[in-house]
Amino acid sequence: MRQHTFVVLAHKTSPYLDECLKSLNEQSVPSSIIIATSTPSPFIEQIARFYGHPVRINPESRGIASDWNFGLAQANTPFVTLAHQDDLYDRSYTEKMLKVASQRIDNLITFSDYHEMFGNEVHSSTKNLRIKRAVIRGAFGRSRLISSRLRKKMLLSFGNPIPCPSVMYNRENLPNFSFSYTLSISIDWDAWINIALLRGSIACVKEPLLTHRIHAASETSRGIADKRRAKEDFLLFRKMWPMPIAVVLSQLYALSYKGNESGKR
Repeated sequence: MRQHTFVVLAHKTSPYLDECLKSLNEQSVPSSIIIATSTPSPFIEQIARFYGHPVRINPESRGIASDWNFGLAQANTPFVTLAHQDDLYDRSYTEKMLKVASQRIDNLITFSDYHEMFGNEVHSSTKNLRIKRAVIRGAFGRSRLISSRLRKKMLLSFGNPIPCPSVMYNRENLPNFSFSYTLSISIDWDAWINIALLRGSIACVKEPLLTHRIHAASETSRGIADKRRAKEDFLLFRKMWPMPIAVVLSQLYALSYKGNESGKR
């Protein structure tokens, strides 16, 4: 019986969906694969038929939180990854992530390191990646697992170092989890903060198992350009820090993702 499901979050006519599905089909350990969408189209149906994967249609089109919550609900396996349609997954993703996620019975989520892709160029070390890796090293040290609230808070208090498309959710330990509808861009960071408050461990695979594509048409890039992300990030810093510190941290944090706005490094 398969232990893991990729739920591919498909939206409109992404030119990268085919590459994403190919990377999932080529996993060394097979997973169930489902395509979830709130924008059904002949384009998505055609690609789904080619790869032989079912399409589940979200009847509500209420934004990212609605799509992600719907996607999580489609899987029947203990572990689930919400695969973003623009990204590529290393062939060993499922195998290595399941190995680490299964080490602790109280596992909540597991995430991995990643590469960034700008155009057709893959970069293993950018300013953004170096900052995130430093934060992860500070929280995890040499361990792959953290369970204390102090370390989990340390991981998330200076920004969001967890790449959302890499996250493998342990649904058995997150029975009541859902993404918040109050945010439109930083909903993943908000989710990790809420998960960190729960009893249980967060695990990290400290090698890149994901290639995250950054381009100007992505929702993240649009959110940076129209300042939504900056506003939401400030609200999350404010949840963890006094006002003066939150102001400074949010301003510094905004500098780390400036390159995303135009799809450049």
